[in-house]
Amino acid sequence: MKKILIMLLVLSASVALYSCTEKTTTESSFSSTVTTSGTNTVASTGTTATPEPTYWDQDANGIEDWTEEEITLTYSTWQHTSADIVTIESLMINAFMEKYPNITVEIQMMGASSEEWDSNFIAASEAGTLPDVFLVNRLASFLPYNILMDITEMYENDPDTAYIFDSVSDLGVYDDTRYAIPTFIYPMLWIVNLDILEAAGVAAPSYDWTYQQMEAIAAACTNENNHIIGQYGTGFYSRQLPKVLKIEAATNAEELATANAWQSYSFDGTRFNFNDPVFLSAMNMMTEALSSGFLVQELGADTLEEWYLDASYEPTYNGKVALWQEASWSVKNYFDQMLFNWDVYPGPNGVTGGNTDIAGIASTCEHPQAAYQLLKWMSYSEDGLLTRYQLFEDYSDQVFISANNYGYPIVDYGINGQGVNMLWETIPYDLTAPGFTSPEFIESLKNGAYWINKETVGWDEAASVAYPYLYQTQVGETTYAAIMETLNTEANAALVQAQEILDALIEDLN
Repeated sequence: MKKILIMLLVLSASVALYSCTEKTTTESSFSSTVTTSGTNTVASTGTTATPEPTYWDQDANGIEDWTEEEITLTYSTWQHTSADIVTIESLMINAFMEKYPNITVEIQMMGASSEEWDSNFIAASEAGTLPDVFLVNRLASFLPYNILMDITEMYENDPDTAYIFDSVSDLGVYDDTRYAIPTFIYPMLWIVNLDILEAAGVAAPSYDWTYQQMEAIAAACTNENNHIIGQYGTGFYSRQLPKVLKIEAATNAEELATANAWQSYSFDGTRFNFNDPVFLSAMNMMTEALSSGFLVQELGADTLEEWYLDASYEPTYNGKVALWQEASWSVKNYFDQMLFNWDVYPGPNGVTGGNTDIAGIASTCEHPQAAYQLLKWMSYSEDGLLTRYQLFEDYSDQVFISANNYGYPIVDYGINGQGVNMLWETIPYDLTAPGFTSPEFIESLKNGAYWINKETVGWDEAASVAYPYLYQTQVGETTYAAIMETLNTEANAALVQAQEILDALIEDLN
């Protein structure tokens, strides 16, 4: 049924596209033709109105300018690193060229590792060989070298940006200038071992579970005799729980807006709030959970050897943990090894963690409007997303390794006239586990708490400061109350210093 719906949608889109791009030429100014392209409509009432220029149609001929000439673009992604392989990216490029036959797109390989990616781009910038559209490893790595184009004007003249989630809409902006857009959300998944819950007599929670339920389930499933761990890993308490508690503590619309703006580690778009009372509460909850025994941060080799007779044993993937949180791009490599009944859950209280990729356009691009359409097609356009997920299903046997990071859209285009959200209905990840496409999971991404180190200059430096303090709290060397003010001061100082260093470098190099 899903594929039938997609085929009907594609057919409808094709008809609409033909209607939008067909140019009618007539001798008379009293034409009865209606020509539509973008926002320009010429309606017949006996006299043909003069089309008004738009941002995308400067000559006001009813056809967007970037579709009227032969254009060649180059595209780079670390998800496609060999000309000999088929990836979802290469399939998407082919589909884009079919949709826009005036544009030829060539994939330009720029490397796979972070270091290789950045160094190759800096070299390409100096040589004048930058690809036109590409993923960005770190915004801070590219800004000093004038690699990225200012795409603010195109972004603001794109009506579809209104559908981008508020939680990610500001990502890719530095100093009030948009240099990149987020492409996909790669979530932190909660894996629930349903066999352990059943053995403990615990009912599986609904997808709208709370952090109180999460902890209660973990406590009920812990079995020291059988070395069954209730909850493994403490990242939730410092990354997402502070936002959850901030939302709970809000007493008015203004406070709720502030809470909803928080990202992972309490970052509010300007600064970290490690000294906020809710962060202290979250860390105190972590300490209590560790002390009670149902939460385990990690197990050393000696304990693994003692408990499971193997110092390299993975208790999560081997079915000894009831609940744990892990990035989609990491845990996917172990799904085949998880020989127990399991499901994927959103973050408790509807706040899911994760990270995003970002992408931009080269400052040297000769066809920026066409490049923007390619950038959009490869990320958040409705047509592009519907095409991507259909290709994922059709070519799953070929692109599984390269395309199964479980990337989610950063947009919601809403429901159609039949009351169906076509975009959400098309996501094929329920082939792996039903929770992947539950409405609660998808909704939880809209208000997620994300690890935005690619997009935020100084994030990595602040996180490097924060980690040792948080670790000391996790292992019981100190209390969070004792270090939170120092942590907050030093982390935010590292954030500001990194931004100041970047600004100075930009000025020196330009």
